[in-house]
Amino acid sequence: MNTSTLSFGYKTADEINTTMAGVYKHMALAVIVSMLVSFSVSTVPALMTFLFTGWIKWVVMFLPLVAVLGLSVALNSNPPKELAQVMLLGFAAIMGLSFAVIFAIYKFSSIFIAFMSAGVLFGTMSFYGYFTKRSLDSLGKFMFIGLIAIIIASIANIFIGSGPLGMVVSTLAIIIFTALTAYDTQKIREMIMDGQNNVEVIGALTIYMDFINIFLSLLQLFGDKKE
Repeated sequence: MNTSTLSFGYKTADEINTTMAGVYKHMALAVIVSMLVSFSVSTVPALMTFLFTGWIKWVVMFLPLVAVLGLSVALNSNPPKELAQVMLLGFAAIMGLSFAVIFAIYKFSSIFIAFMSAGVLFGTMSFYGYFTKRSLDSLGKFMFIGLIAIIIASIANIFIGSGPLGMVVSTLAIIIFTALTAYDTQKIREMIMDGQNNVEVIGALTIYMDFINIFLSLLQLFGDKKE
């Protein structure tokens, strides 16, 4: 009898690794789409003015929240794999639209450094989450509470406009989403073992959000703004 099958329940080790590679592939593609959309929009001044002034900026700001909730519901309804992939890339484009302003505010060198730093943090913690034998459930529950606190503080900071509060939120976000990367990676691995449908896209969405939040938080905390 195949010992790999016994060790991993429903999937062999090779099947788990192959599916996880698919998760990372979809996640990377989503990140690329977001960055391309973000950069492309930032190069059109008229479009930037339209999107980030007046009441439209609030729509652009909160559209990703509505989109991710809608996407989560849609993915749970078990759509065809190809449709799920298209929906993920559509969401990534919406995310790219929402943070196009970073190219107008920050120097490209700062964006690049924040992106690479986020990649290192994400890669390290995802590696740990994938290979550790320790259950990270308690960590995930604790980080979820911290995530709720960050959301509340971020909304408050929109209206207060406090620089110090923004720095605190960014620092906490880096810590929380870095930890969540390990937790989410472990959970995705468990989902693969259980044979969950559309796990590649669902997993990609989850770790995409972790990476993007680490990147944006690093940029807000350490980024060098244009004069």
